[in-house]
Amino acid sequence: MILELSDQDNVALEEISKILERHPDLKLIEMVVEPTLIFNHLIIDTGKRKVYYNQQEVLLTTKEYELLYRLALYEGRVLSYRQLYEAVWGEDPMGNEANAVSCHVYGLRRKFREIALSLPSAIRCVREVGFCFEDITE
Repeated sequence: MILELSDQDNVALEEISKILERHPDLKLIEMVVEPTLIFNHLIIDTGKRKVYYNQQEVLLTTKEYELLYRLALYEGRVLSYRQLYEAVWGEDPMGNEANAVSCHVYGLRRKFREIALSLPSAIRCVREVGFCFEDITE
C-alpha cells in the first residue's frame, strides 16, 4: 500500500507507525520526492524521471539523466569529476572518472544539439576539474 502524506499528517503517521510496530512483517518506507527543476525551456521532471526541452521529451540514458539532474541541481557550481562519478555511479571511482563522466556528458550534449543549439553550452567544462551547469537564456 502506498500512502502520500504531507507534513500536516503527523497524527495519521503516528497511528500508522503504531500499527507497523505490531506487525513486524510490514515496513514503513519513507520516500522523498525531489522537486521538478525548471530552467528557461528545460524541465527536469524528477517524479517521472523525464526531461523536456521546449515541451519535447528528450530521451536520455539513466546515466545521462543522472548527470543532467546533478548538474542542474547544483546550478552555477562546479562539480568535480569525482563528485559526479560518485553521485551517478554510486561507487568510488577507480581512477578514470574524468573519462567516464566526459563521455556521458558528450552523449548528453549530442542529444540536445539535435533539438537545440543552446543547451550544450549550458554544460560548461572546467578543465581538469569537472563540469558546471549554467542556465542560459536564448
